[in-house]
Amino acid sequence: MNVLILDADVPMAELMETLVSGLFSRARVHSYRTLAEARADLEELRPELVVCDWDLPDGRGLDLVRAVRRLDREVPVLMVSEKVDRERVLAAGRLHIQGFVPKPFTATAMQERLKTLLPTGQPGGPETSFEVMLRRARDTQAYLPAELDPASVMALVERAGELSVGDLSDAWKSQPAVTARLLDVANTSALRRSGEPCSSLREAIRMLGIRMSLNHALALALDISHRLSDPALKSLAEEQVAKSSELAELASGMARKVGVDASLCYTAGLLHRIGELAVISTAQQFIASDGALDDDDVERALYEWSGTLGNVLKVAWRLPLPLRNLIGAAYMLPRGSGERDKAVMRAAWLMCNDMQESEECDRLLGRLGLDVASARAPA
Repeated sequence: MNVLILDADVPMAELMETLVSGLFSRARVHSYRTLAEARADLEELRPELVVCDWDLPDGRGLDLVRAVRRLDREVPVLMVSEKVDRERVLAAGRLHIQGFVPKPFTATAMQERLKTLLPTGQPGGPETSFEVMLRRARDTQAYLPAELDPASVMALVERAGELSVGDLSDAWKSQPAVTARLLDVANTSALRRSGEPCSSLREAIRMLGIRMSLNHALALALDISHRLSDPALKSLAEEQVAKSSELAELASGMARKVGVDASLCYTAGLLHRIGELAVISTAQQFIASDGALDDDDVERALYEWSGTLGNVLKVAWRLPLPLRNLIGAAYMLPRGSGERDKAVMRAAWLMCNDMQESEECDRLLGRLGLDVASARAPA
C-alpha cells in the first residue's frame, strides 16, 4: 500500500508518517515537501491514500488532489489546513475529499481520522520471508518497538502548559525510542536554526517545543503494529532496553566524575542497542503477518543484522557524527584514541558486560583516574 504525504511542515509530516505506519505496518509512506515533487512522482506511485496540506510553498494542495482524481476517483484523500471555512469545504466536496483535519492537530485526532480511511486487518499468511523483511528494514525504514504507556503520555499532554523542557527530559530519559525519534526530527535540516547538530534529548525537546515533542511521543505510544505481542520477543526487548539504560546511567555518572559531557554519554548509552531493537521489531512484524520464528532464527538475525540496522538507523535519523562515534566507542575504541569521553563509553560497556576485571578495562579506568568502585559510585 502506497501512501502519499504532502506537507512542507517537517515535524507535522513526520508525525503523520509515524501515525500511518503505526496503523498499517505494510504501508510504504512517501513524503514530499513541495507540490512539484509530489506531482512528479504521482503517476508512477499511484497512491492508495493521500494526506495533503492545503497551503504549500509552490501552490495549493487542491492542485495535487485534482491530479490524483484524474488517475483515480476513489483514492481516499485527507486534507490538513490551518483554515477551514465554507469555501474550502465546498471545494473539497467537489473533489471528493474525505475530510479535513485542522492545524495544529493532536496525534489522537489525526489517528482517529486515519482509522476511517486505512484498511484494517492483514491478509492471511506472511507476505515474504524474514530475511527479505530484514533487507527491507535495511533499505527503507526500520521501526523500534515503543513501550510508552499512552495513558501516561496523554496525562502529560493535558499538562503541557505547565511542563518544562526538564520535566519532559526527566520523564523520557529511559526511553531510547523517544530519544531516537526526537533527535531524528530535531536534526532535520529545516530545523537546524543554529547550524549546530542536536545531540541530546533535552536539546531536541527545546528545539521542537513541548507540545510537538509530546505529539511525537504519543505517536510512538500509539504505534500498535510495533508493540511486542510475542512473549519471547517482548522479554528480549526488555533485556535490550535494560542494558541500554544500565550503560547510559553508568557512562553518564563516570562522565561527570572525569569532566566530560554526561548528557551526550547518556544519549549514546540509550541508543547503543538500536540495531538489536530494530531486529526485534522486524521479527514482531513477521510474526504478526502469520510468520513463524524460533529462538535460533531470532538469535541468528540479532548476530547478523543488529550492526547493519543500527548503522542504517544512525544515518537515517541524522545522528550527529560525534554521537555516532561515541556509540561506536562502546564496542571498540579507535586505535590511538585519547578522547576521554570515548574511553568512558568503552570502560562503561566493559563493566556492564562483566568484563571489569579485564586488562583493557583496568587500563582505561587508570587513564581516567578511576577504579571499578569509584566508577560505580554515585556521582
